[in-house]
Amino acid sequence: MNIRAFVLPALLAVSASSLTAADYKPLEDPGRPIAKTQSVPPEEAPKKMTLPPGFHAELVTGEPDVVQPIAYTMDDRGRLWVVENTNYPVCPGEPKDRILIFENFGPDGKAGKKTVFYDKLTFASGIAVGHGGVWVGAPPNLLFFPVNAGEDKPAGEPQVVLDGWGNEDRHETLNDFTWGPDGWLYGTQGIFTFSHVGKPGTPAEERAYLDAGVWRYHPLKKKFEVYSEGASNQWGVDWNDWGQACFEACVIPHMFQCIQGARYQRQAGQHPNKFTYEDIKKIADFEYEKRAYCGAMFYLGGQWPAEYRNTFFFNDIHMSKMRNEKMVREGSGLKAERNPDFLVPNDPWYRGLSPQYGPDGSVFVNDWYDKVPCYQQRDYVDRGNGRIYKLVYGQVQPVTVDLQKASDEELVQDQLNANDWYVRHARRILQERGPKPEVQAALAKMLRENPDETRQLRALWALHGVGGLSEAVALETLKSPKEFLRAWTIQLTCEDGTPSAPLLEEFARLAKEDASPVVRLYLASAAQRIDVAKRWPIITALAAHAGDADDHNLPLMLWYAAEPAVGADFAKGTELLANCRIPKVQEFIARRIAAAATADAK
Repeated sequence: MNIRAFVLPALLAVSASSLTAADYKPLEDPGRPIAKTQSVPPEEAPKKMTLPPGFHAELVTGEPDVVQPIAYTMDDRGRLWVVENTNYPVCPGEPKDRILIFENFGPDGKAGKKTVFYDKLTFASGIAVGHGGVWVGAPPNLLFFPVNAGEDKPAGEPQVVLDGWGNEDRHETLNDFTWGPDGWLYGTQGIFTFSHVGKPGTPAEERAYLDAGVWRYHPLKKKFEVYSEGASNQWGVDWNDWGQACFEACVIPHMFQCIQGARYQRQAGQHPNKFTYEDIKKIADFEYEKRAYCGAMFYLGGQWPAEYRNTFFFNDIHMSKMRNEKMVREGSGLKAERNPDFLVPNDPWYRGLSPQYGPDGSVFVNDWYDKVPCYQQRDYVDRGNGRIYKLVYGQVQPVTVDLQKASDEELVQDQLNANDWYVRHARRILQERGPKPEVQAALAKMLRENPDETRQLRALWALHGVGGLSEAVALETLKSPKEFLRAWTIQLTCEDGTPSAPLLEEFARLAKEDASPVVRLYLASAAQRIDVAKRWPIITALAAHAGDADDHNLPLMLWYAAEPAVGADFAKGTELLANCRIPKVQEFIARRIAAAATADAK
C-alpha cells in the first residue's frame, strides 16, 4: 500500500478555521406572523383539535391555574410536576416562578387538585423527580430540592448540584430532563449557549464545556459528562424499546439518532476537537416547512394502536402541530420516515412542547400558548397563558397508582409491563433502594430466560442500576444471540471507562467477529471511553470491516475513537492506516498524521 498517496494530499489539505464565542449569533428567525385570530379559551381548545380516528383531547389544566408551563415531569404516582417560566426573556429574572403539582384527574382528564411546591424560581426549563427529591435546571445551576417521603414541599433549601450553565440564548438553556435506561439523568442544551459545567468550586480547567448536545448526570456517582455533542437547539431525547435514542433539532436538518460519543452537524462553529474532520448528519431524507421543534417521545405507553409504538413524536413550534415519524432500521442505526401529522390544533396560538405518556397509556403535552413563535415573544410579552392537554385513545379510566408502595418483587415484575411508564419508574425506584441479592437474582433470571429481547434489555438495564451486572454476567451476555443485548452490555460495562482485561479481550473478539453493525457501533462508542493505549485491538479490528464503509455512523464513530490513539502513537497510526479497509478512516488517519508533520515543520 502506498501510504504517501494518502499522506501527501492530506498535508496540502491541513488548515485551521474556526469560530469563537464572539462569532456566535442566534438566528433572528422571523417565524410565522403574529396570529390574527383571538386566543381560544382553554375549555374550547381540545374540541378544535384534529387527531387520528379514535383519539380525542382533554384539558388537564389551563390558565389561570397554570401559566407558561415550560417543563413538566411525572412522579411514580402519576402526578404532574410543572415548571412555570414567566421570567422569559429575562434570565435569571425575579424569584417568582413556581413548581406546581397536579393530581386527582377525573374521568374527563381534568386535574382536581393543585399544590404549590415552590414559588421562588427564576428562569427554569427542566425538571425531574427521583432519588429523594426534585431536580430543576435554572441557569447557572442544576438544583436539587430534597423532599421527605409523603410531603409536597421542599425539606430544605435547594442544593446547587452543578453550576456554570450559560444563559446567552434564552431558548437554548439546559432543558427537558428525563431518566435514561442506564440510570443517569439526561438533558439537552442548544448551540448559542456556552456552558462550563462542574460542581461548585470546580476550577475552570476541570469543567466540561458544552455549547450544543446531550448531557447526563449520575445521581449516585455525582458525575457529569457530555454524552454527545453538536446539532443546534435540541429540546429533549428519548429511547425506543431497544434503547436507541433520538432527538430533534431546530433550523438545521431536524432528526438525529443520539449515539454516545457522537459529533453531529453543527448550526455554527467548530467541534471542540479540531481533528473531527467530519460529523454525523441527519437520519431523515425530508424536511418540513419551518424548522423549530420541541419535545421527544418514542411512544411506549402500551394503550394506543400498535402502529404507534416506537414511533417518534415532537412538536412543531412554527407550524403549531405535533409531528410523528416512523423509525426503521438502516445499517448500524435508524432512518426516519414521515408519518401523517398526529395533532393539528387548528389554533395558531398552540406552542406544544413535550409529549409524555402516563400510567394509563395516554399522552400529556404542555402548551406554552402564545400568539407569536420564538424570538418575537420578547416584543409581545404575554405571560398569562398556558395549558396542559391529555391525548386519549378510546375510553380510558383514570389510574390510581403509587409505585413507592410496591414490593421489590412487584417492581421487578413491572419490567415486563407493556407500558414503559411502569418500567422506567420501577427501574429507578429499584436503583434508589440499592443493591439487594434477591433483586439481582430475579433480574438475572429474567435476563437469561425471557424470550423477548426488549424484555431482556429491561432486565439488563435494571440489573445494572442495582449493581448486579458483574463481570461474569457481562461475559455471559456478550455471547447472547441478541445483538442489542451484546451492544448494551458493552455500553454499560464501559460506563466508568475501566472494563476488566477479560472484557477488553471479549470486545476485541467481537470487533473482529461480530456480524452485527449495531454491536460494532457500540464498540466504537465504548472505545472512546477506554484508555487510549488499550483501545488499539478494538479499533484495529473495527477498521478491517470493509462492509462498514458506507454505513451512516460507523466510519465516523470509529474515527472519533481512533483519532486520540493515532495522535498519541504515529507509528501505530501508520500501521492502522496500512490495514484499514474503510476509505474515509484511511483519509482521516493520513490527515491526522499530516497535521502533526505540518506542525513539526513550522
